[in-house]
Amino acid sequence: MLNTHVESLKFESVQELHISYEASKKLKSTFTNLRLGNDSSWLETREWLGNTMKHSLPSNVVEAIQRFKTSDEQCALIVRGLPIDNDLCATPYKGYLAPSKTPLASACHIGIYQLVGIEPIAYKTENEGLLFRHVVPAIKGRNEKSSHGSTHTFGHHVDNPDLPLSCESLNEKSGCPEFLSLMALRSDLRVRSNFILIDALMAKLSRGVLDELAKPQFSIRRPDSFGQSSSTILPLLVFDESGVIHCRYDKENTTPMTEKAAAALVMLEAQLKDDTLKQHIVYQPGDLVIIKNQRVLHSREGFSPRDDGADRWLIRLFGMSSLDRIVQAYPKTEHIGQD
Repeated sequence: MLNTHVESLKFESVQELHISYEASKKLKSTFTNLRLGNDSSWLETREWLGNTMKHSLPSNVVEAIQRFKTSDEQCALIVRGLPIDNDLCATPYKGYLAPSKTPLASACHIGIYQLVGIEPIAYKTENEGLLFRHVVPAIKGRNEKSSHGSTHTFGHHVDNPDLPLSCESLNEKSGCPEFLSLMALRSDLRVRSNFILIDALMAKLSRGVLDELAKPQFSIRRPDSFGQSSSTILPLLVFDESGVIHCRYDKENTTPMTEKAAAALVMLEAQLKDDTLKQHIVYQPGDLVIIKNQRVLHSREGFSPRDDGADRWLIRLFGMSSLDRIVQAYPKTEHIGQD
């Protein structure tokens, strides 16, 4: 019965949409020549970008995208076949490229967020406060277990787990991102990513283990993508008023602080090895995956880059349902949060 329940969760929680050739062509002709400069310029144009997406895509695709945010069942949305820029430069191994250099990817990313009803956000000291993070085998980060790493497997995690989850009160820090998306510009067929739905994972654990994971007895270290290091004692699981589970587990940054916490973590990590729970994906150019960050764990296998300018290249974006979960870092940029 449990296995049937888990399979049902996997089927219902992930939706895959395909963009037609004609729709992709229409988006490409509209967005290719955009030359917006900084992040704020892209955000100021997001209503037009969203309307363009809406009128370029079939109504059933638009409706499916719009349902994602409010659906309690869906935790991940995969959109395939989006247009990508023809004149891409070499994969940016330094980890940064202005969004004006990838106008199609930037426009499609912001446009889909607008359709879903997600506010694009960034954090003051994470990714230098920039909206778009280039997930590449960066020269300086190859031995890190991070989005700029490549050599080592990047274990299952929730992004920015030390920040308050959506069912926790804010303090001086902005909330943990509710949404995370990755859009592929270049692929590497050797590299698999996967994600695990929190509900499916927790269905395999006993009540006693869940109770221990919900106690503030885990040290959560700030991820490497922030320019500073710190740690906080927090629970790994938090249940909202309706019983929905929110998670902040991060393989690379979680340390149990008691014997019971260590035992519960061993049980959790044993289930993370269960391949039947994993949704595998090999990104293809034009794929965009949006996940509900606190409801899904994701990881990436290690690989050796070729350093030929055509290595794997994804673009990451964070989002919130509302900017109410952001503690503004600067007076004139409401999308950048204090962290």
